[in-house]
Amino acid sequence: MEHEPEGLLNAAAATIDRFLCQALRGEPAPWSALEPLVPDAEFVERSRHHGVQALLFCLMKSRPEWHDWPVVVRGALEQSHKALVAQDLMRQHYLATLVGALADRGVRCLLTKGEALARTLYATPGTRSRSDSDLFIPVAAIEDVRRSVVGLGYRIVSPVYKSRQFTVMRPGSTSGDVRFDIHWRILNAPRYARVLSFEEAHGRSAVVPGLQNARMLCHQDALLLACMHRFGNARHDRNRLIWICDVDALVGAMGERGLLQFASIAVEKEVQVECLDGLRRAEQCFGTVVPESVKARLESPRPPASWARKLARSQPGLLIADWCELPGAAARSRLAKELFFPSARTLLARYGKYNRLWLPVLYVRRLLGGLFGRVTPR
Repeated sequence: MEHEPEGLLNAAAATIDRFLCQALRGEPAPWSALEPLVPDAEFVERSRHHGVQALLFCLMKSRPEWHDWPVVVRGALEQSHKALVAQDLMRQHYLATLVGALADRGVRCLLTKGEALARTLYATPGTRSRSDSDLFIPVAAIEDVRRSVVGLGYRIVSPVYKSRQFTVMRPGSTSGDVRFDIHWRILNAPRYARVLSFEEAHGRSAVVPGLQNARMLCHQDALLLACMHRFGNARHDRNRLIWICDVDALVGAMGERGLLQFASIAVEKEVQVECLDGLRRAEQCFGTVVPESVKARLESPRPPASWARKLARSQPGLLIADWCELPGAAARSRLAKELFFPSARTLLARYGKYNRLWLPVLYVRRLLGGLFGRVTPR
């Protein structure tokens, strides 16, 4: 998903975004406000990009203006909701089985991001779109988790160490693949990867309602993660509305005391700029009520970063930390292999080559490029 600065959006996209916010706020949203500027297909695609089709359907279907919306738009939103509900029913079964299997092994984990929020802050889980479920695990548990998921019939479809997470899939029967992203750092980006440790998050965690053995981030940590996640990847559209909906829902669930605790954590972790941006965006989009005391605390200036702090939050600094914290020589060896010696198929695909005679050249290129990229502070 490419980042789309608001000033660069075309007129139709900007109009759709304003209309979506209006509808999601619960205000009247007559289709005549969009005509004739917005083609039906562009509205459908824009609402899909924002991840709000199912939520929009559930909010709009009982409103009088819903029947004035184009048939193709109503059909697309309804189909999105049905697909998400079906996927959620299947995912819930496999999620409960996976969490239970990890608990049997004595492995702790935390449900994060959309999956946790869908089960606690939205009217039904089927209104919060998500393509996977995210679990946060301790670094020391990577191998136990890897063996558990393989034993349950999942395929590991990504490197385990390079990106500080790995993706596992189990083919589903009718609703596509069941997919879990298992993180051993809270986020992949060096700037945020160690802002929240597993032990710290687990110590403040809460029970997931209706899911035995499952725990999730507390509201303060979930809001911290939601705000950081918007900045965690340059390809993200920071203004994606489902992420702003998460911020709005979390703020609404916390109250001033909880929000002040969140703000204090953000200042302590030096991510107050990202958190203030998330709250302000929620105010702009959905009229989220943020106490002035909370904004004032987040407006504390971020102190100048020391050389040591800059190194810790850089790519080489995080790589050093990964190397030191990974459990054992085997894990470190796998990390080095994933970074610099990927499979021949992966390497050929990456560089668009088909002839295996290219492999020696490509491995040298990968090794030199990887070393340069990993030791260059970013």
